[in-house]
Amino acid sequence: MAEFFLMPQASPTMDAGRVLAWRVSEGDKLNPQDVLAEVETDKAAMEIEVFDPCVVLKILVPAGDEARVDSPIAIIGAKANEDISGLLAEFEASTAAAPAPAPEPAAAPAPATEAPAPVKAPAVERKTVAPAPGSTGISAFTWQGASVHGSIMEMPTNYTPPTARVRSAPAARRLAAELGISLSSVTGSGPHGRVMSEDVRAAAESRTRPVSASSVAASVASEEIPHSNMRKTIAKRLKAVYLDAPTFFLTATLNCDAMVDFRSQLKAAGVKVSYNDIVIKAAARALRDVPAVNASWSEAAITRHGQVDIGMAVALDGGLITPVIRSADTLGLSTIATQTRALAGRARDLKLKPEEYQNSTFTISNLGMMQIEHFTAIINAPNAAILAVGSLQQEPVVVDGALTVGWRMKVTMTCDHRVIDGALGASFLQALRKYIENPALLAA
Repeated sequence: MAEFFLMPQASPTMDAGRVLAWRVSEGDKLNPQDVLAEVETDKAAMEIEVFDPCVVLKILVPAGDEARVDSPIAIIGAKANEDISGLLAEFEASTAAAPAPAPEPAAAPAPATEAPAPVKAPAVERKTVAPAPGSTGISAFTWQGASVHGSIMEMPTNYTPPTARVRSAPAARRLAAELGISLSSVTGSGPHGRVMSEDVRAAAESRTRPVSASSVAASVASEEIPHSNMRKTIAKRLKAVYLDAPTFFLTATLNCDAMVDFRSQLKAAGVKVSYNDIVIKAAARALRDVPAVNASWSEAAITRHGQVDIGMAVALDGGLITPVIRSADTLGLSTIATQTRALAGRARDLKLKPEEYQNSTFTISNLGMMQIEHFTAIINAPNAAILAVGSLQQEPVVVDGALTVGWRMKVTMTCDHRVIDGALGASFLQALRKYIENPALLAA
């Protein structure tokens, strides 16, 4: 029997998705787990699959258009000759009757904002599903009356999210991300203006050619970059956390001479471990020593998590995602190193599963590799704290009254004061210092 295929909620915080590309044509027969389409969520581009054998009878939402979660994007059935006239009439009627989405409120005293274009697919009332009990022990996070999952969004460096309504081939999008080319600036030579790989290469070549003074003057015009779904979600969630959680900051300078020697010994033994892997392991052990920091706030209670799950903040042009190292306090350094590399690789390929970036209990954000000496980070809700790690560098220090050169690193902990008081945060940093300055303890 023919039925609608609805836009799935591919991400817990997803309200709508944009169809980037259809992987099938009308009339195609599909088997379970065959890919139907590629969809941009608020976090990444994901492939959506069918769960039962079916035939694609009608594609309702063209590539490049957006549809709300649980609204029809295609019609599927058991046979190719099924009558779908009733479903088509229902789709057209609901599309015609669907109200345009309300404009987002503007900050006073600015004039009213322009309402966004209505979604082409019909809006279907969305059912809010409560998070599974016992997973984190906290109340559902909400924003402007809608339920929001308690995860955060973070990832690596070379992904450029598709700009709005730019028709492009998947290979062209990947090449544009590698070359740093904005697809909105490329003229497509494919069908209906679709951007192809050769168009991206031509744009990259023209960018490297010498330019005249007149062309330089013409290139300084302002550019509007449409928000991706990921950037919209980050803006809403971090603003909510920033305004809601009373935070304070604790900064410590750590003596890293022993850590540098420790990593050199591991490297000489053929063990590939980064400084960030050592920091993750040290923080996990410190959380085990000071479990009150490994916690979350809700209006009903403070939940102290029994498992230490470290979120590793990784950035990309379109936003952030935090792959999670589960039970990090129980893992060896080499296992942590293997997991961080694997998670980062899947993040770059946009292949992270929701369980790989949700429900961390503590987050680490490291900008040391970018030569940032010190910074503060916004808490990754529902965590009670986040650790901002600065660069590891040599500097003059005084040891036993004598001036010498040593390796030092600044870390800053952002604390939710509802959960962590100053003395408790300081106790965690003392425990972290113990493991960083005596890294042989991490092997125990």
